Amino acid sequence: MKKAILSVMLFAIASLANAQILRVSTTPSAIASQIPGYSQVSTINTKTYSYTPSVPPPPPTPVDEDSTTEDDKMYRYGDNIPVNITMPDGNITSTSIGKVWTIRISVPNALNIGVSFNQFNLSTTSEMYIFNEGRTVLDSAIKKVHFTNSNTVGIGSFKGNGIIIYIVEPNNFGTLQSVISIQNIIAGFQELDDVGTIGGTGLRVASIDCDPQVICQTSKMVYARAVARFYTNGHQCTGTLINNELNNGRAYFLTAFHCLDVNPTPFPLPKGNGVIDPEEVAALAFASFQFQFWRTQCNGSINNQFLEFSGATLKAAWKNSDVVLLELINAPGIGDLVNYAGWNRQTASPSNNLSFIIHHPDGQDMRITSTQNVRTWSWNNNYWTAHYYSGTVAPGSSGSALMNENGQIVGQLRSGWSSCNYTDFGDRYGKFDRSWSGANLQTWLSPAQNLQSTGLLNLTDIIINGPNLIGCTTPAQFSTLPNLLGVNYQWAVTGGLQIISGQGTSSVSISGIPNSSLPSGTITLTLTSPTKGRTRVYTTSKLVSINYGNTTGTYNSPTNNSQTLIPTSRFNPATNNTCLSVATNMSIPSGSTVVWSGPANTNEIIWGQSGNDVNIYFSGLNQTITLTITVTNSCGTQRLNYSFTCTSTDACGISPLLVVTSPNPSTSSMQVSLVEKGNETKKRDISEIRIIDRAGVIKQQNKYGNATKIVSLNISLLSADVYTIQVFDGHVWTTGRFIKN
Repeated sequence: MKKAILSVMLFAIASLANAQILRVSTTPSAIASQIPGYSQVSTINTKTYSYTPSVPPPPPTPVDEDSTTEDDKMYRYGDNIPVNITMPDGNITSTSIGKVWTIRISVPNALNIGVSFNQFNLSTTSEMYIFNEGRTVLDSAIKKVHFTNSNTVGIGSFKGNGIIIYIVEPNNFGTLQSVISIQNIIAGFQELDDVGTIGGTGLRVASIDCDPQVICQTSKMVYARAVARFYTNGHQCTGTLINNELNNGRAYFLTAFHCLDVNPTPFPLPKGNGVIDPEEVAALAFASFQFQFWRTQCNGSINNQFLEFSGATLKAAWKNSDVVLLELINAPGIGDLVNYAGWNRQTASPSNNLSFIIHHPDGQDMRITSTQNVRTWSWNNNYWTAHYYSGTVAPGSSGSALMNENGQIVGQLRSGWSSCNYTDFGDRYGKFDRSWSGANLQTWLSPAQNLQSTGLLNLTDIIINGPNLIGCTTPAQFSTLPNLLGVNYQWAVTGGLQIISGQGTSSVSISGIPNSSLPSGTITLTLTSPTKGRTRVYTTSKLVSINYGNTTGTYNSPTNNSQTLIPTSRFNPATNNTCLSVATNMSIPSGSTVVWSGPANTNEIIWGQSGNDVNIYFSGLNQTITLTITVTNSCGTQRLNYSFTCTSTDACGISPLLVVTSPNPSTSSMQVSLVEKGNETKKRDISEIRIIDRAGVIKQQNKYGNATKIVSLNISLLSADVYTIQVFDGHVWTTGRFIKN
């Protein structure tokens, strides 16, 4: 029988509408600048409806955990008044902007007014504005594009006993094209907070003391972005956008069964018959879901503007755990900054003092309550009971999620006994684990994997995953949230980056641009949801450095035979202290060519390149030379400057050696050996010998095998002059001089 009823309900709502509406605060002086043509409209027709407000009965005196005295925690705030408002009831004004249609709806005894449009056909260029009589609250620039199906729309209540509906058709100076009609208004007999400065009775203001504002707990705001104030049939509850196994942002919304099963009747007749009837399902066409309704600052007195969505379909329901799963007919946009809460089918109680509830008590801004003790309810194991160490819940909190210490849904509020007058009493919550099978939530939330849990889908802080440093030619992978429903992915790069593959998907391959030499670049991801949401674009970026290969080196300093070379620059005028003889040992990226450049050789300082390295010979202390190494490869060109200053005549961290040449001077040949100073009989191995002229040009260069102690050099072809001879023992170069006659 239940399946048959559900089938009827699903069929009944196959074509319901949705909306994305931004509600902002305004003032009588500011509103003229917010609404096109407003100052040119002098006459507005008024439809007035008499209304005798319902008087809610006093709540029962609670006895903690006694089901006969519990409150259903649903906030009944308004009565439905059937009406028939059509276009002829308003008046048309010709303005310099275009045609304007207006109507005022007045309900003198109402505290607030909501409207249900059974026909909502704005022209493609039209904008609708709705504001209260006091000109303090404004639904701004509602357009046809904000609605997937424009047949039916519900607008959440405005504070005050009068509202004005204003339609402007820019550049239309002929016949008005838009057509709307209203079949129902909701007249409020209890207060609902709205955007802007808070007001109301002292009891409502005082509720802050027992129900803390969510804005004061910044770590919980990521979960608060999944929570909405939910209206249907003159009743207000709370609910939560809930994630699914695909993490794709499908707009499933979890709330309480009894929030739909209201059978609106005059007080004191009982509410609900245990079945969600077709009429209650049909009312979802006009249901309102208001997100981000919290204070603008902690302990402040101004409510934030909020986003409102209209219309939902019923997906699953189970009275035994008091759960329903809805789906918003059109999900929030990618830029609307809503999140989707994770869930957990745990059977163990969530951790004391760490689980929490985010909710809208008594039609107010969003609050947070922290638990003290959560356990299975003694009378029915389909439910948890929770007591609190901070806050309570109240009418309007029904349907709000009980979240564990990880911010995952483990239940939703059914009813209970706590209030600001009974802060030590508890409440009961339908178990998510029991709803999983009882309401068949698996069909919607995890049909393929039957997951035990999911985490939060965070669409507020979308990031680009990938390395902060990439190679100039080797591609690296960058990615973001995949599979987002109805979302397009567009990647762009600047600087020294290029996209190799993956454009239009959630993952791209990016590398540096060969030969660009740019040290970094920015990756930008633009996400768009072209058919849903109020804000349909989200942009995020990531700065990436490009690794052209590190050029580093060491040299023989006065204190360290492998001293790290420090580059010099205008911002870091460092110098490398040396001995009379300097030899570098450079580490160069593979496949690179190296060129050292600098001033010409002099009698005081001689330098020369040896492979990737450079050798420098000073003739005295405090002499300085700056040389440039240029490293070129397929990535581009890198240049580093190194300054060297002779500060010591020591042997630079190794045993002092001496080049012995004989005879010296010589005309044709001479013998060369390398000995330790003070022990000339102890000869060192010779690995390489270079002969360098005054200009720093290498005239001869010879390499030798192991254990070569004495070398005979033929210098007959050298011109008569003074030459520098460099001898390498495999560790350090030692310099001497000889004369060629």
